[in-house]
Amino acid sequence: MRALAVVVVTVILSFGPAIAASAQLGPNAPSPLTQPEPPPPPEAPKTDVGGLSTLQKILIFGSAGAILVLIGWLIVRDAHKAAPVEERGPRTPTEKRMSARERERHQRQRRAKDKAAKRQRKKNRQR
Repeated sequence: MRALAVVVVTVILSFGPAIAASAQLGPNAPSPLTQPEPPPPPEAPKTDVGGLSTLQKILIFGSAGAILVLIGWLIVRDAHKAAPVEERGPRTPTEKRMSARERERHQRQRRAKDKAAKRQRKKNRQR
């Protein structure tokens, strides 16, 4: 009899939490073990959010490069137009045979011409 009492108490204690839980949920509540599985989440709409295509990237970088080349070309062209032309050496065979005195005279004339041009630029700047 004692053994039977121990077995009954063990069975009651093992099913005790399940009985207590079902008592708390109420008689009409579904059992936690028999609840239906929740529906799967809806799929996101398939939109291409990947960014620019390869052709678009090529067009963007190509046009940017072309603009940079054009700007560089315009700057160099303008600089060549604005740069003073410098006489580098004799242009005719007779100029090659000038004496030292004649070369000095030409150099003085060229320097005087450069100074006059510099004075003129300063004068125009003050206006």
